[in-house]
Amino acid sequence: MPRLNNKDWMLLGSLCAGAAALYFLDPEHGERRRSAFTARARRSGTGIAQEVSKSARDGWNRLAGRARQILKAGDCKTVDDVVLVERVRSRMGRIVSDPHNIHVACDQGVVTLWGFVPEQETRPLLRAVGSIPGVKEVWNHLEVAEPSHMSSRPADPLTRARKATAFSLSPSNRALVGIAGIGTAFYGLRRKDRIGISLSLLGAALVGTSTLKKNMNSLLALSKNSPGFELEETIRVNAPVSDLYEFWLNPRNYPKVFSHIDSVEPLGENLYRWNLTGPAGVRVHWDGVIARSVPNTLVEWKSLPGAMVANFGTIRLDPNYDASTRVHVHMFYHPPAGILGRALAELFGSDPKKIVREDLKRMKMLFENDENLLRELNVGEAASLIKTAGC
Repeated sequence: MPRLNNKDWMLLGSLCAGAAALYFLDPEHGERRRSAFTARARRSGTGIAQEVSKSARDGWNRLAGRARQILKAGDCKTVDDVVLVERVRSRMGRIVSDPHNIHVACDQGVVTLWGFVPEQETRPLLRAVGSIPGVKEVWNHLEVAEPSHMSSRPADPLTRARKATAFSLSPSNRALVGIAGIGTAFYGLRRKDRIGISLSLLGAALVGTSTLKKNMNSLLALSKNSPGFELEETIRVNAPVSDLYEFWLNPRNYPKVFSHIDSVEPLGENLYRWNLTGPAGVRVHWDGVIARSVPNTLVEWKSLPGAMVANFGTIRLDPNYDASTRVHVHMFYHPPAGILGRALAELFGSDPKKIVREDLKRMKMLFENDENLLRELNVGEAASLIKTAGC
């Protein structure tokens, strides 16, 4: 493999500088590009500074904690039972999905656990509790969780999906991986041979890993067990919360407002068939259900198994002091072929995030300016009287 000499590097640098100058100094779009680049760089700098500060605090706390353990290694003093219970509960919240179903008692360093827990979480929980400083022994009286014994509170699928997609790495460990990656990459560049190139690629991969917020399974979304890609948008609408709740509760209203939805056909109680126009004009459809609703607060939906585009999410409505409403859309969607399907959709101009943002803006405009919208959407006579009264 031929090596690049100094003249080659200078030529390559000159070409890159020229391309950057043409891009940023363009008479028509240059100012907008420079402003966008500056804002992006400022956000990136702020984010890097926050991550560095977080990593430094985490590393210092770990060192201080380890030092205290070493200094107190010979101290046989028993940890107070109340303190130990709080330590167990704190650690337990990171291990199990529903810690409220587990009870903890402590007597002179002997911890007793009883309650209901999923089978796959039992062993990690016992290992984690046994490793807590001050715990001498763990008595296991846990029972395998059954649906009838679990908490009566409705499970939040969005919270579960967000936990499933998270890439769990502490700030200090992220910093160590990033530093190791930078060192490996620089060493590989100095070698200037095939081994050096391999080391440089490995270092770049480590640096990239240190910046990940989500695991690779969720980033690629190629497997069926991946929740897919997360999408969140919020908008403030000058309309009563009751109007917006009735609008979202009835999916047959959506095609009248949202440009990307062709039709929604009712199939049964809270069950609908969605018909959309996808990338390059391809027709997409799936069956979905309104899974849960809380009056004037929340509407939750999900697609049924086998959907062409699996999706689920919630619409949260929060009334403001001035009678306007905050509309928060939070969803996950799983296109065919995962990240490849997403890239193809964006290539044809069907970016889901952009579509949702534009449709929410359209909804805001119609609710605030179209006096006949409520009548067309059939949101109810009482809601129309509220809007007429100027509330």
